[in-house]
Amino acid sequence: MAGSSSFAYSKEAAKKNFISFYELLSIVLNYISPRGDKQLRLRLIGLIVALILSKICAALIPIFYGAAVDALAPLNIEAGISFSMGLLMILIGGYAIARVGETIFAELKEFLFIKFASKAVRLAALNAFDHLHKLSLQFHLDRQTGGTSRSIDRGAKAMTLLLSTGIFEVVPLIVELFFICGVLWVLFGYEFALVTFFTVISYSYFTIKTTEWRIKFRKKMNKADEVAATKVVDSLLNFETVKYFNAEKSECNNYEKALRIYEKAFISSRTSLTIVNIGQGIIVALGLVALLAISGREIQRGSMSVGDFVVVHTYIIQLAMPLQFLGWTYREIRQSVIDLEQMFRLLKQKPDVKDVSNASALKLDKGEIKFENVCFSYGRGKILDQVSFTVQSGHRVALVGPSGSGKSTISRLLFRFYDPQKGKILIDGQDISLVSQDSLRAAIGMVPQDTVMFNASIGYNIGYGRANATIQEIEKVSKLASIDNFINNLPDRYDTLVGERGLKLSGGEKQRVAIARAILKNPVIFLFDEATSALDSRTEKEIQAALNNISYNQTTLVIAHRLSTIVDCDKILVINQGKVEETGTHQELLYADGLYAAMWRRQSRGFLKQN
Repeated sequence: MAGSSSFAYSKEAAKKNFISFYELLSIVLNYISPRGDKQLRLRLIGLIVALILSKICAALIPIFYGAAVDALAPLNIEAGISFSMGLLMILIGGYAIARVGETIFAELKEFLFIKFASKAVRLAALNAFDHLHKLSLQFHLDRQTGGTSRSIDRGAKAMTLLLSTGIFEVVPLIVELFFICGVLWVLFGYEFALVTFFTVISYSYFTIKTTEWRIKFRKKMNKADEVAATKVVDSLLNFETVKYFNAEKSECNNYEKALRIYEKAFISSRTSLTIVNIGQGIIVALGLVALLAISGREIQRGSMSVGDFVVVHTYIIQLAMPLQFLGWTYREIRQSVIDLEQMFRLLKQKPDVKDVSNASALKLDKGEIKFENVCFSYGRGKILDQVSFTVQSGHRVALVGPSGSGKSTISRLLFRFYDPQKGKILIDGQDISLVSQDSLRAAIGMVPQDTVMFNASIGYNIGYGRANATIQEIEKVSKLASIDNFINNLPDRYDTLVGERGLKLSGGEKQRVAIARAILKNPVIFLFDEATSALDSRTEKEIQAALNNISYNQTTLVIAHRLSTIVDCDKILVINQGKVEETGTHQELLYADGLYAAMWRRQSRGFLKQN
């Protein structure tokens, strides 16, 4: 059921987040020339001027070249024409200046352009990364880490290619092609222009059609690449599980299957590219032969000189180069669009949970938590059904119950990872759906059951609880979490790397790091999700005492599996099948002889199955 609903969600999201080519182009243009950045816009104007001057110089090169050839033609003494070394030097100088000018202005264009490209790529990748963190928990539960990270990486690279060969190259090249057609028409007649124009149109049409045909191969290759990357990341993240079950060979086989699919898609893509290149070469060759043949005929008739032939030939060469580049550029741009679509589709993905317009910050007074008739479902039956309770300021309230009863869902709702379908959650009388998520989460310190750590130093992971925390503050909270002795005995102390997801640390050590960084956050409300589940009995008592001290007189919500850790709570809520079935202190619930008492007896005998 979960799988089918996830598939339906993904299909609906894909349709909703479709991005057209023109919409994609508009997004890229906004990155290139953001509003309010006058310096960047001045660079854009300078780039356009440099581009125009470069094309003017390029157009003058064949004219100077042809005139110089005519100046070197056999002398016609009877006509009174004699060789002029001064004229030849002027023409050669003009040719050299035009060629050097084209190079200088082209390089100036690239120099001015690099500012646009680097900033646009940085902003696009940063926005995608930032947006991923803003998306709802449901998106991150459905996503594949390897494929998502690869999409951002490919998208950033595609942005560079799209800008460098697309927006600031394709348009000028097309203009140059039609400009050459105009020059040929004016200087040598309509036949040259028509042949050139027909060659350009045929080449462009063939390129567009065959490139569209090749897109399906590119998409298959990208999909296979993402699958292979996802398998690598997933396997490495679950390194220990692979070792536990001697599954190295199975993982390699799965990866090989993914690589074989990618290999097949890559071969198809590359083979289709060969077909495209051959077709383009034939079209260009036919156009060149036709133009040279017409030039030869006109020389025979006497309407063109040898210098004119050189001009036409030079223009043909100058035309063939951008034509070939145009074909490559279109292919790369179209393929870059495919890569960019995936990244920008992430930017178009809307979070399920978002702040209301002009959401105010949470105003904390006492830190009282109140659930009022809260109902919630993940789409497969009710998880919480009319749940109501209050955690008074400075009180410790525990949530206990069978596995799957909805305890962890309550913590997720409190953090606004989800919004309830019905009911309200209040903190100090304020509906948390009406305040900003940042201010809400800043008020709550979380110690999760499963602590996931960054692949950085142990000091960094503890200091993550509060930005700009000093080493003295980190050492202080480490002592409160009873992890200071362990750290001080390490060779690099607080600079010791913990490895991927903290794999170099034991479960208990990771949990104490989580406790330390929660203490460092110094929140108004504490949320402990079985904070001592990975600790031995002796350390558990020490940590429990530390937790009691740091949360003394602070609002604390405890999700517990070990009932021995919550016997001194002010109130215990027994959650069963999404409802609050029992409420009271430890003694009151034992006296009531209900579900809590039965759980206590089973656990006391050591038969309680851990959640």
